Amino acid sequence: MGLIDKLKSKFTSADGVYTPPEASFATRPDTVYAPVSGVIIPLEEVNDEVISAGLIGNGYGILPTGPSVLYSPVNGRIAATTVTNHSIGITTHEGIEVLIHIGIGTVNMNGKGFKRFVEVNDEVRAGQVLMTFDPEAIKVAGYDDVVACVVSNPDSFRKVRHVGASGTLIGERPLVKIGDPLLVVKK
Repeated sequence: MGLIDKLKSKFTSADGVYTPPEASFATRPDTVYAPVSGVIIPLEEVNDEVISAGLIGNGYGILPTGPSVLYSPVNGRIAATTVTNHSIGITTHEGIEVLIHIGIGTVNMNGKGFKRFVEVNDEVRAGQVLMTFDPEAIKVAGYDDVVACVVSNPDSFRKVRHVGASGTLIGERPLVKIGDPLLVVKK
């Protein structure tokens, strides 16, 4: 048994279901962290009229580049899930409502290629696995795999600062990794 097989067996339950390992990073209660690794883009550039107009909130789009695992970007409680598992909402103890939407048009996939590990009202920690998704299945279905991560109640706060940046650029855009700060919310 090789190293990869040993690691997989550590995260596979008795019924054969693989659960990815949690991510570990330092957190602050006023900060939303990257739920996936990837290249960040302004919401205005997301290929969806509702998201790009900021109607679902204030944040970023992330073009995923790493593992297809969605991690909790905050500590809080799961406020909403969808039957199709393409989006999830979390409310922090400070009242920040975070919405994460995987892909554009992916509601039409009816859950195919998505697996959720949490339910409504579950308490979650930043870095906890929320769901997995299959970027290849999303692309084969003809949809974009961009992940939108937004504060959906920005009007409840004085300011939502965009801090997603890094010294690593791909095509002149910042590359973020899971747990990098994206948004700082000020009361």
